[in-house]
Amino acid sequence: MKLKRFEALTLQGALQSVKAELGPDAVIVSTRRIHKGGGLFGLLSQPVVEVTAAVDRGKKQKLIETGILDRIRQTEQSMDVKTVSPPPQSEPLSASKPRNTFEDQLQMATLLDPFTEQLTAVREELQRLRAEREDPESVVGPLRQELEGLRIIVGEALGDRMRKQVDALPGGLTVEYERLIAQGIQPPLAHELLRAVAETLGTSRLDDRDAVSEILRERMEQSISVSGSLHPTKGIQQVVMLVGPTGVGKTTTVAKLASWATQAEQPRKTVLITLDTYRVAAVEQLRVFAKILKIPLEVAMSPRDLTACINRHQEAELILIDTSGRSPRDRTGQEELKAIAQQQLKIETHLVLAAPTTESVLHDVIQQYRTIPIHRLLFTKLDEVAHLGKLFNLLHYTGLPLSYVSMGQRVPEDLEVATGRRVVDLVSAHPQQQPVEHSTVLGASS
Repeated sequence: MKLKRFEALTLQGALQSVKAELGPDAVIVSTRRIHKGGGLFGLLSQPVVEVTAAVDRGKKQKLIETGILDRIRQTEQSMDVKTVSPPPQSEPLSASKPRNTFEDQLQMATLLDPFTEQLTAVREELQRLRAEREDPESVVGPLRQELEGLRIIVGEALGDRMRKQVDALPGGLTVEYERLIAQGIQPPLAHELLRAVAETLGTSRLDDRDAVSEILRERMEQSISVSGSLHPTKGIQQVVMLVGPTGVGKTTTVAKLASWATQAEQPRKTVLITLDTYRVAAVEQLRVFAKILKIPLEVAMSPRDLTACINRHQEAELILIDTSGRSPRDRTGQEELKAIAQQQLKIETHLVLAAPTTESVLHDVIQQYRTIPIHRLLFTKLDEVAHLGKLFNLLHYTGLPLSYVSMGQRVPEDLEVATGRRVVDLVSAHPQQQPVEHSTVLGASS
């Protein structure tokens, strides 16, 4: 038996080559579609049909019966089409019956050629999809690279534009701009603040460093919002709930607020409620504080329990609620907080954020918690970072008011009411440390 491979752009062309070289007695053993050539990285490759043919007079009939007919049936099955099958043969083929000539094979191949093209395209697409499913990075990787490239291009363009705007600032405001950037304030915000300073002072007073510094501080104070301290009033109940991710210091902050409320010049009737049943230590920590402060502690297992706990203390002027720390992407935790919001309770929600967290994560946390909703922000662990410009950015761009800042673990000394002036002092890295009076934390309103 003589075997030989033939290549052509189409199956019909390959079979014609088979006939020309091996004669009409040739038998097709196999066909497949391959890619030839390609140059650099195969970008110029083209699909061709490879046909393996054989010529053997003694075995030709067997190859026809077991090869061609089986391949035609397989092609029909893979194409999921029904064709008329040859009638069953009741007796073996003999020389007296019509033979399956090469012309028959050529005609059949010509009929199947368009379907072969489609099957090959479908098979290649399935292989590509299977590879992508097994290796998601094959899809995500290139997309990530394109996005990163676009981010770099846009960043460079915006950086050049911002630099031109900064260079256009009058007087010595460029120095102030560099100082704000060093403190962590976003370049567009720093430019906006300094442009407001220039508009306020005019070009004639921009050389007065003290005047520039004072106006800049005023503009910074005006660009953020603070809520001031809690103001529990006689006869009016105030319910405050602290929420936030794990490890930001919610339980310690609740204890600090409770301590100030009970030790103020006019002590308020205070109740502690904890929803943090996930950490036994958190319940015990609050139990110790409650015992020291001689105030009630309630443990709520669900939003309905929370409502019952609040209703049991109608005489309380201040109710402080501690919640379990959850990831902002924890759907279960978010659903629990939403269920609390749906209880129609008048709750003032403070989102507690830790200063060492990166700015992008802080923005993400706020977006995730906004569905509760959030009424106030409260910053903790300010003593663990050198520059607080990112917190100033957060207050400016979100528009949420700041209630308190915490700079240590001492109860209650390391909790301080947020004021615009104090925030600017902290951001400017020139904190004016002063003893914190009780009235500066909870206010002196009666």
